[in-house]
Amino acid sequence: MRVPFDRAWAFLTDPTRLHLWTVDFALAPPEPRGETFRVRTPRGELDLFIRADHDTVVVDFHFGRDGQFRCSPSRLLRTGDGVLYLFTQFEAPGATPGQFENLVANVRKELVILKSLLETP
Repeated sequence: MRVPFDRAWAFLTDPTRLHLWTVDFALAPPEPRGETFRVRTPRGELDLFIRADHDTVVVDFHFGRDGQFRCSPSRLLRTGDGVLYLFTQFEAPGATPGQFENLVANVRKELVILKSLLETP
């Protein structure tokens, strides 16, 4: 994406912006709940926190219920004229047939949305 690193970093590490770019996840701005955020999703509410480290370019999304969290790791890398955003999608244990493929398709859509949002002045 042709966008300054700091602009992309600020956007991606702000949980309250998830609803602007995620597909089939955050239905509204996540609400702060102490050290986590409450996210309304099509499958119910989840708790979320982001572990981000500017020096190592880590942006890991942790989400779950009742203190049990899964992680969706991502990285934001500097390139010569912008950034490269890498997002890892894991297949959940017990996933139904086609579920993983749907999640990967959603990530593709999210990357298009992110590019559009971040490259628009």
